[in-house]
Amino acid sequence: MKKQSETHEAISWAKQRLDDLDTMIAQVEKNADKLKDDARAKADAALARLQASRDKVNASYDQLLAETDAMKDDARKTLETEWIEVESAFQAFLTAAKDQAETVRTVIQARADAQRKYWEKSIADLRAQAESNVEKARGELDDALKRLSDETEKFQSRIGEVKDAGDESWKAVKAGLADAKAAHDRTIEKIRNAFSKET
Repeated sequence: MKKQSETHEAISWAKQRLDDLDTMIAQVEKNADKLKDDARAKADAALARLQASRDKVNASYDQLLAETDAMKDDARKTLETEWIEVESAFQAFLTAAKDQAETVRTVIQARADAQRKYWEKSIADLRAQAESNVEKARGELDDALKRLSDETEKFQSRIGEVKDAGDESWKAVKAGLADAKAAHDRTIEKIRNAFSKET
């Protein structure tokens, strides 16, 4: 049962990364036209890197779906390694677009929205699973979800406050996104650990 749960988690994790990458590519494609000269060339190079990474991430995701449990660990490690390239390419685009505050805001907002939707789906899935668990587990889940919701709201309010942001403000927004994502990942891991102890 635990191995099956880990396999499901790996596939879910990979699917979320793939969806996140699709959102990044769509937004970069939409907003790269607003850039000029050297910034456009850098944005196009970042987009090419993102598209190449998408092919690799998609191949690893397909491998996760097709492989045996023993091979899934290798596929996940490959995905984690490629995700470093994805984040690097995305940061390269943001750097190229740094003079276009609205473009950077739009791209980051779209990514945050996509991640929020994934988190909401994760929360909904976990809520459904919690219905079949004991009352204690339900209470722990509600506390964890409230903390996650509070972190998400804090991050969303920070994005809303940033209008004509300079480099330092955008660094703070990007750090906030990373903090919210880390809080989400820690919360989901704690919840999954609580469920695995129950089964």
